[in-house]
Order: sequence, then C-alpha cells, then structure tokens
Amino acid sequence: MISLHTLKTPAIMIACSLALAGCTESFESVMVPRGDGPPLRAIGDDLGRDSGSLTQLEAGIYVDPDGCHIWMIDDGLEGYWSRRRDPRSGLPVCTPIAPPNAIVGDIGADSGIRDRIPRR
Repeated sequence: MISLHTLKTPAIMIACSLALAGCTESFESVMVPRGDGPPLRAIGDDLGRDSGSLTQLEAGIYVDPDGCHIWMIDDGLEGYWSRRRDPRSGLPVCTPIAPPNAIVGDIGADSGIRDRIPRR
C-alpha cells in the first residue's frame, strides 16, 4: 500500500514547479507579447520597479582584457553592456583610456536596493 507521505511529496514538487514557471513571464520584460508574431526577449526600456527609458541613464566604459571599450549601464537591478564601435567604420573602439578590466565613469543608478559587493 502506498502511504500518503509518498504521494504528498511529488504533488508538492509539481505544484511548486508550476507556480514558479508562471512567475517568469511577468518579470522585467521577459517574453513581452507583441500581438501576432514572436515575443520580444529584450527591449530598450526598463519595465521594473524603477521603470524608465535606458537613454536617461549615464553609461560608463568598461575596458575589456584586449583594451577595447564596452558601454555599461546599471539601473540598479539589471546591467546592460554593448561594445563601443566607431560610427564610421563599425570597428570596436580600442584606446588606452584605462588599464584592462577597469571601469571609467559612474555606471550606477540608485534603485533603492543595495548592490552586493563581494569581499576578497
């Protein structure tokens, strides 16, 4: 005979999995519906608690290990990166503005949630 405890554990696991799966559709612009056609995976707006256009935030520059620049924006909850390119040639911008793996500029925005900074 199967005990009630044996049936209860799988039922709870299935219910929790379904509940968590339903949460992902509404989190911070994941799977934004567009009517007909495929859903968008990412958009140029922040739809979270501190919503607004990303164009209103200041970008900093991260210098990658090769010395090339990457635009960085941190809205406090999410971070956005994009390779900095020359507007005429489209090639990556690689100039020695800082040592590799350094960040130049203020990339942070206050969302009211403290950033976790790991200790060494």
